[in-house]
Amino acid sequence: MENNNIYILSQPIHSGKTTLLMNWLQRTPNTAGILTPDVDKWRMLYDVAARTYHPLQVRASHPVNDLVMIGKYRFSKTGFHLAQQLLLKGAESNAEWVIADEVGLLEIKQQTGLEPAISKIISLYNTRQVQHNKLLLVIRDYLLDDARLHYKIENATVLDKAFFE
Repeated sequence: MENNNIYILSQPIHSGKTTLLMNWLQRTPNTAGILTPDVDKWRMLYDVAARTYHPLQVRASHPVNDLVMIGKYRFSKTGFHLAQQLLLKGAESNAEWVIADEVGLLEIKQQTGLEPAISKIISLYNTRQVQHNKLLLVIRDYLLDDARLHYKIENATVLDKAFFE
């Protein structure tokens, strides 16, 4: 099947996927999208194009109406909204790579987090409406099959960790 410019980095939880990509970005200009690194034990949103950080994980005192829960973690809906905007902007940009770190349970099972933007972006690549750049999805290894089926990305190329080293 023809490549649709969708690529996947899939590794176990806490295996250093985001750190690997942060290091790769230092050598890879012309990129966009988002990463979600831990900074001082708090999950942050990193705007790849602007190289800036924004809050994503929030404290227990955060307003309930701006809260997304996954397990023991609390995230800001506002942070996810910004992440979606950055991903959509990245897909429209001239960046060589657009990175979505990460597509997980929130998106696949709860249709929140990076949804609905991530579905829209993947559809644009699947239907070849976006062909000028590459989409890199970061997906935990145990969710890879579910994500491939859910987003109809069976023909996406899974990149080995060595690609980014």
